[in-house]
Amino acid sequence: MITEKDLDVLYYITPIKYRTMLDGDFDSNAQENLEKEEKLEELLYKSSLNELIATIIKVFKKKYANPMPVWSSIVEYERNTKKENSKREDIKNLKFDFKYGVKKIFGGDTEYLDNLFLEFTVPFSGLKTIVKNALRGKQFTETTHNGKTVFTIDDSPILKIEITDTTFQMFIDKNSCKSPKKLDNL
Repeated sequence: MITEKDLDVLYYITPIKYRTMLDGDFDSNAQENLEKEEKLEELLYKSSLNELIATIIKVFKKKYANPMPVWSSIVEYERNTKKENSKREDIKNLKFDFKYGVKKIFGGDTEYLDNLFLEFTVPFSGLKTIVKNALRGKQFTETTHNGKTVFTIDDSPILKIEITDTTFQMFIDKNSCKSPKKLDNL
């Protein structure tokens, strides 16, 4: 079972004093955070499909999180072809769509997770219930048309979630990925 404590590492922001490595100090939390990320990756990889989907939604529903441990837990990446393959037998196809466009503290354009797509190997009849339960505490609208259900979420980094009986796609609000204003002035 994946707990809220297991997910805390996804929201860790390295303090500014550790972000320049030329003459800077080493973040004392770095090794501990790496171990927590590896543990979370293992938990996500071994989790049921129900728990995986629910956790992905919970991770992003309140604030933008570091998506890399989620990506690493289920994606086998072929560097030469830049192809993503699923590590899991219950996911046939997947795509984590990272895009540039978020300015960070030291300038520069960095990537954020724009959307992720999962296609299941078999139809997943309980997906709508899982999405609704994971979105508890958020206001959302639900519409269904031609076998596709769309959840549009208010006041969340998740703009919308689209599901069918064999697919799950989550779209992220780019503005939720930006640095807090108090850090931009440093």
